[in-house]
Order: sequence, then structure tokens, then C-alpha cells
Amino acid sequence: MERVQEEAARSLADMARDTMAKLDGGAPYEMAIAVRDETGPVPGIRCQFEIDRFRKH
Repeated sequence: MERVQEEAARSLADMARDTMAKLDGGAPYEMAIAVRDETGPVPGIRCQFEIDRFRKH
């Protein structure tokens, strides 16, 4: 289970990094990974992040 959660967290971090390059900021963004095995759902990973764009000098 620990390995599954670590992999889900790593995947979610990659998704957030890739998504941030495409966003202009604004409201908080939420992403989640639902993990399942042959018997059904197991604990998933969710994160929320917000992008603040500051003016360039």
C-alpha cells in the first residue's frame, strides 16, 4: 500500500507541474488520483494548489 501511495503522489506531482505551465492563475485548482485494485477503491491522493502571477519588472 505504501508503494502505491508513493507512486500516486509522484504521478500527481507530475500532473500538477505539467498543468501549472498551462494556467494563468486565478481560483485554486484541485487534482486527484483515484487508486483501485481488483477489489475496488483504495486510498487515493488529492491536492489543491493556487498560482499567483506577479507582474514582471
